[in-house]
Amino acid sequence: MPDEPSRTGTGSATLTALGPRALRLPLSGWLLRLARGSAGRPALEVYNGAGLVDVSVVSTLCFSPLRGGRHSGRAATRWSLAWGQLPPGADVVEVSFRGGRRGLSVQALTLGDAFWVAEVGERFRSVTCSAGTTRTTTRVVREPRHQEGW
Repeated sequence: MPDEPSRTGTGSATLTALGPRALRLPLSGWLLRLARGSAGRPALEVYNGAGLVDVSVVSTLCFSPLRGGRHSGRAATRWSLAWGQLPPGADVVEVSFRGGRRGLSVQALTLGDAFWVAEVGERFRSVTCSAGTTRTTTRVVREPRHQEGW
């Protein structure tokens, strides 16, 4: 299946804003929350139904353009997502999900001018993020089964 044209990577469902600093993803149900790290630096907290998955704090020494990727496994609702930090000087991140012969490229949603997230309605095995001169790839791992803790 060829790549689809770029579009915002949030699926066809509507994002749910939970105040000015929190966002619920429509397909996975994951929660993203903007926070403050040490020295008042911007931070992104990433939660699944079981709890905190990742905390990313902006640093001037190094950055993590692609922090992680997950997919729904064998659940009835199919989704894949990825998140990370915006590289210095970049304001747009293109995200390409891949699995076998299929692929899907989307433009990530920017959060707080420092982070990004992309969610699509299909399961994939790898994800590549491209922003400016930065290009990073990682494996998309299956979301473990858990009890809903929201």
